[in-house]
Amino acid sequence: MSTPEKKKKKKSDTPEKLKRYQRAKFESYKKINNLKINDNEAYISIKVDKYDNIISPYSLDERPSLKGEFLDEIEHRASIIPLDYPLVLEIHNNNFTAEEKIMVRKLIKNHFTFLAINKEFEIKRLKRKSLYLIIAGILTFIISMLVYNIDIMFPFFEILNFITWYSVWECGELVIFDQDGLKEQLIKYKHLSKIRVLYDKD
Repeated sequence: MSTPEKKKKKKSDTPEKLKRYQRAKFESYKKINNLKINDNEAYISIKVDKYDNIISPYSLDERPSLKGEFLDEIEHRASIIPLDYPLVLEIHNNNFTAEEKIMVRKLIKNHFTFLAINKEFEIKRLKRKSLYLIIAGILTFIISMLVYNIDIMFPFFEILNFITWYSVWECGELVIFDQDGLKEQLIKYKHLSKIRVLYDKD
C-alpha cells in the first residue's frame, strides 16, 4: 500500500538573499539593543505619553491620521527584524482610552496596508511598461530586418536598430533593478500591515 505523498511546503514570498541579509543584521542588533523576543515574535517598544502626541495636527477630528514621525519610527525599527518574525508593537506609558487604542491599531494597519497596495499597483504598472518595451523591441527588430538590404533606407534602419536596443536595455533595467526593489518594499509593507499592537497598561 502506497503511502500518501507529503504536502509540499508553501514557498515563501521572501527572497532568500534578503532573509539571510536581514538575519545577519538582526543578530548583531539583538545583542547590542537587547531586543525582546517572545513566542518567536519580535517586539518593537515605543514610548508614547498620550494619544495626541502621535496624531497629526493637520488631520480632522472625525478622520484622524498618524504622524509621519511615529510611522517612520515603526518602519525604521522593523527594518532590522527578519521577515519571518511576526511583529509586535508595544506602546509604553500610554494613557489612551479604549476607543483611542482601537483607533491607533486601525490607523497603523490601514497605513501599511495602503502602502502595500500602492506597491502592488506600481509593480503591475512596471510589468505593463516592460511588456510594451518588449513588443516595441520585437516589432522594430522585424522591420529593421526587412529594410536591411534596401540601401536607400539605411538611415531608417539605424533608427530602428537604436529603438530595438533601447527597448531591450530599458526593459532589462526595469525588470532587474526597479521591479526587485518594489517587490522588496511590497514584502516589507505586507509584513508591517500584520503588526500586532499591544499596550503596557492593558
